[in-house]
Amino acid sequence: MRLASAMHLFECAYRNGWTMKAIRTILALGMAISFAGCTHSALSPTNTSTPSGSGTVTVTGRVVASDGRPVPDARVYVPGADAATRTDANGNYLLTNVPDGPQEVVVRRRGYAPARVDAKFSTKPSDRARNHVNVTLLTSSQAVAISEQQARDSAGLARNGFFNRASSVRGAYFLTPDQVAATKAATVSDLLSRTPYLISVPGPTGPVLRGAQGCLLTYVDGLRWRSMFPGDLDTYVPVNEVVAAEVYPPGQTPPGPFARGIAPLSCTTLAIWTRSSVG
Repeated sequence: MRLASAMHLFECAYRNGWTMKAIRTILALGMAISFAGCTHSALSPTNTSTPSGSGTVTVTGRVVASDGRPVPDARVYVPGADAATRTDANGNYLLTNVPDGPQEVVVRRRGYAPARVDAKFSTKPSDRARNHVNVTLLTSSQAVAISEQQARDSAGLARNGFFNRASSVRGAYFLTPDQVAATKAATVSDLLSRTPYLISVPGPTGPVLRGAQGCLLTYVDGLRWRSMFPGDLDTYVPVNEVVAAEVYPPGQTPPGPFARGIAPLSCTTLAIWTRSSVG
């Protein structure tokens, strides 16, 4: 029995009324006996377990290159879970016992730039899709090129006053470049279908955007869009060229660039910015 433990045991036993003879016997034999009032501090190990959280999940996904090819042997880990694994030959991975809630999936592979993907894992069966995170890895040169393009996009939006309007105009909705990229939409109508003040309705050739009260005034790169047929935004504006958008609700007069002529108060105003005008 270590000296410190023996002394502490002696003090606890003495305070609890044990006789000196009994104490000497216990110390001589080195027995681990629990004393009333001393059990927690003298004999029981300190409880270092963390309180149980709300739950853990299994996270799955696939890691691919920019051309869609699977990336095998990539290291995938979630820092908040202290868990790591490697992708298989098809780029698939699986992580178990990952705490639910906001987390970050980090992927590394030699020859590629590290990738970080924000996620919010959930134990709810209805939210199971949240626990599947696919990651696309870029080469270092691709990552640099994208970073430079994003800087040009931001500079162009700043020149057009997008960020000033986003910070000063209340009641409007602004879709930033980061939000556009995160949406991974297939078409412009898909990109904007969940935007406040806009609704998507079926059209002859596909979805068609409408204002919250029916009327929609659209601007593309600062110029009024004169629709030739329903849904022509999807035909003539590639979604991968869209860098930002701003939406002004019915009853609100949009700022100068989009307040041309007299528009009905029931109209929603949509302004789309593409890379050709800001890049």
